[in-house]
Amino acid sequence: AAAARAAGLDGLLVGDNHAVAPGYANCFSPVPSIARLMAVTGDMPVGMVLLAPFYEPIVLAEQIGTLAAFSEAPLIVTLALGGRAQTFESFGWEMRTRVGRLEELATIVRALLAGERVTFHGRYHTVVSAQISPLPRVPVSLWLAGTVPEAAARAGRLGDAWLCGQNASPAELKAQLAVYREAAAQAGRIPRPVLRRDIFVGETDTDARTVVEPILAEGYRGTGHDTLLVGGPETVIQQLREYRAMGFEEVMVRHIVGDHQQMLESFERIGRHVMPAIRRL
Repeated sequence: AAAARAAGLDGLLVGDNHAVAPGYANCFSPVPSIARLMAVTGDMPVGMVLLAPFYEPIVLAEQIGTLAAFSEAPLIVTLALGGRAQTFESFGWEMRTRVGRLEELATIVRALLAGERVTFHGRYHTVVSAQISPLPRVPVSLWLAGTVPEAAARAGRLGDAWLCGQNASPAELKAQLAVYREAAAQAGRIPRPVLRRDIFVGETDTDARTVVEPILAEGYRGTGHDTLLVGGPETVIQQLREYRAMGFEEVMVRHIVGDHQQMLESFERIGRHVMPAIRRL
């Protein structure tokens, strides 16, 4: 969090996971994690990417309102479907229910955060004459994430922004972006497409590839160089220029490397070289 702020990034989001074995990874719960990190981020916008099917709307809205009571900056809450069958099995739910659960959650949470008294009878959620407190003191944006055209359309209908899939190819992004913009226009929403890419910035292209290639060889998230931001600063800046020409004004990045020192060094290069250049675009 400190490195992201020092690099001049525009915001910090934390991710979500459930029912993950401790031998695989530490998966910190996003709500308490972002609450702790707000002590570091200060007036930098912060938020969470949540696997929406696994949340109860009243409790989640109350947690968001509480975070907004302490935050010095706007909050971003991104709702994603989740794709691990094992997680749904752990909850005793079928994956085919995830779209309905997300749409109901988004509808209820938005109304609660707006201060409405909500009654809702859905397939997965029931809310009877409910209100929450505290109401958000700072602006809260509800983004929807998705990796297919149907998800882009859903984001246009229900979300304040669309966070694209990390592995979407440039051709897929162009098609999905058109779907998203059309859906947003029909819903009377201002489109806000957000690119999602994993990143590593080295001193040079060779330096970056030397670090990243062994990670890709192990099957990193089923992706390749065409869906990553990898290289020296000038290469990454050029990649971002191309995405901006496609129609993306914002990008959310996650570091490819697991080595903490390498990650911090990449953050430093982003702040020293990349951020000044893209702010001039």
